[in-house]
Amino acid sequence: MVYKFDPMYFNGTIFDLDDTCVMAKGWAQLSSDRIPASYFPKSLVFTAASAKLPDMFHMSRGFFVFSERARVVVEHWAPGQLEFIPVAYHAKPKVAATLDFAHAYYFINVLGRAQRMQWRSTPSYKIYTRDDGTELFMPLPGLDKWELRERAPGEPLIWRDTPWRDGNKEYGCQSDPFIEDILWRELDANFPDQLHALRVGGD
Repeated sequence: MVYKFDPMYFNGTIFDLDDTCVMAKGWAQLSSDRIPASYFPKSLVFTAASAKLPDMFHMSRGFFVFSERARVVVEHWAPGQLEFIPVAYHAKPKVAATLDFAHAYYFINVLGRAQRMQWRSTPSYKIYTRDDGTELFMPLPGLDKWELRERAPGEPLIWRDTPWRDGNKEYGCQSDPFIEDILWRELDANFPDQLHALRVGGD
């Protein structure tokens, strides 16, 4: 069983990103490659809070943040499949007391890659044509209609799917990280209700 990797949005917090970073200005074109660590913001400034900060949360523009506790769990089950990029965090004392900060926080870079999407049986649509004539396709909305093959030995437990080429057609969904059931359940057990259960594929 596979899920789309989708930590919760933490709507009880207001924060500011370092606006000088590359990713704060738009980085979708980088999602199929390893994003250079230098592109990530260097700091988060929390200006308001209404609850404790989760150990995994999903910010705007596709940023994922993990606490040190979450890093330890992933490194045990899927070593080397995520890159953990330290980020400084700041808040006034009252806000910090509400958030109850962990020892450290990290932006994550999904390093795992595999080509598991079954494009011949997954509904897709054309998004545009490159100058070289390559037609680019993405899956239609509806995770229950997407089809993935079974994981092969040695393939990552958390990954971005690599593009698949068929003649002048290229199919991809690199912006959506996937996670195997075994790792999803381990994270959910350690950090309840911090991951959305977005299952990929039907029964």
